[in-house]
Amino acid sequence: MLALEDDLISEYIAFQKGKKSGYNKDTIIKLFKYLHLPFKMSVQQKNDIGLSDEVAKSLADNGTVKIRNFIDEEALISATKLKIMLAKDRTCGTYPYPYINILDDETDVSFTATYKSGENRDKATEHIKALLKDANSIKIYDRYLSANSSWNSNKQVLFDILPQKTIQIDIYCEHNWNISRKTDLTTVCIDWTINKENWDFTVHDRYIETDRVIILLSSGIINLSSASTKDFTYIVKIK
Repeated sequence: MLALEDDLISEYIAFQKGKKSGYNKDTIIKLFKYLHLPFKMSVQQKNDIGLSDEVAKSLADNGTVKIRNFIDEEALISATKLKIMLAKDRTCGTYPYPYINILDDETDVSFTATYKSGENRDKATEHIKALLKDANSIKIYDRYLSANSSWNSNKQVLFDILPQKTIQIDIYCEHNWNISRKTDLTTVCIDWTINKENWDFTVHDRYIETDRVIILLSSGIINLSSASTKDFTYIVKIK
């Protein structure tokens, strides 16, 4: 849940009503990238944009908005779960926290899923597999991917998620890599071109990167296995 500046609320309502003259198509597309429903609106905002009680009640009843009385904008933003307000115009031309400029801001929107210890991760495996299916190239960053203690488990996870097609796979890891590791993989799919890259010691994150998405992993690829006893979270970011 977050807040919207007055102009964005007005454009959103115009869009909902099908009033094309009241909103900009590009703005609405960008708005839906960030929008979480219901968003919060202050009574002051309701009055400032001239929203009737009837329309306000309809929006509240269908779960689009929660309208509350706040002493000022800061109080409104503080009452949201995400502690931000979506905006598109600021007089000073800058967008300091807590404002996010939906037209040009560095804040990303991502898809996240978390699994507790002992929870089945098959759905996560299928999702990541689907994300990699249409990739033109894949990079895997996991320092311990080829370590003797985890290779068999990691290898199985790779078999489960990597696409069975002609593709280059760059692997960034540190421990125990040798020619047999490459053979283990290419034996399963002879169309894979496996390149072992040097591990960058400035990198701590574990992630999988394609030409389309970045999949951040809270811990090693081994924890994508349902046999893992550790919590696991993955975050999908679109490039």
